Amino acid sequence: MHNKIAISAIALITVSSIFGCATTHTQSELDKKYQAAIIDAAQVSEAEISKNLYAVNKENKDLIWNVDGSKILVATWSSKNKFDKHIKQNNRTSDNAKFLTWVTLVPQVHNLCHGYIEQKQKATKEEVDLRLKQYLGLPHTNEYDIFVEMWVSPKDLFRPCVDPEIHDTRCHLHFEEGNIPNVKNIKEYDEFYRNLYYGSIRSKTKGVFPWTGLGYTHDWGNPLSKVGASEYILSPGSAYDIKEVMPTMKYCEMDYAK
Repeated sequence: MHNKIAISAIALITVSSIFGCATTHTQSELDKKYQAAIIDAAQVSEAEISKNLYAVNKENKDLIWNVDGSKILVATWSSKNKFDKHIKQNNRTSDNAKFLTWVTLVPQVHNLCHGYIEQKQKATKEEVDLRLKQYLGLPHTNEYDIFVEMWVSPKDLFRPCVDPEIHDTRCHLHFEEGNIPNVKNIKEYDEFYRNLYYGSIRSKTKGVFPWTGLGYTHDWGNPLSKVGASEYILSPGSAYDIKEVMPTMKYCEMDYAK
């Protein structure tokens, strides 16, 4: 009996850590945690490689495909202003590789925030927003209003890794010697990747992010694991079809049905 109680307690702690703690943080505490995440993400090791990234293939039953199986459903968390200016009025991503559209595979992020709300039934919008920002490795000071779901071709997706292919479940630490990957509409991928690193970790003009370069977002709110969502980028000039636009709380509260 004591063993069963201990196991149940451990399981509860694990679930609570994944979905996030229900504690209140001061701005100073959040600043310190976020800066610590940036420092941690700046240097990665073999031990930090995740072998459980979402793979884009038919064997992954968590994914959602359109009727003919040619497109996959992805999501991006955006401000209403950014959506109106850059997503709503277009059906393709920017041709400029400096303006990237980062996405996750549906329903991974929904599962996280829906689970958080189920665990903490009186969660406020501010608490849900913070947990999402932590999970996605985003600054706690940024504003995001809506989730945008889009149908895209898997051929237009790549992982922001040294090995950008999307069909397996892990990324590597280093480029394969003498073999620079080819990514649609991106010239000199090795240079592009380095620019991502310096633009995310060390930028003085765009703000900094705890970018791992290992195919997952740096979750700075889970004390048990910093592995957040599997992340992808839409290649410049990629077509998309908007399926759904929904306020954050409504998106997280709904029971997702394929």
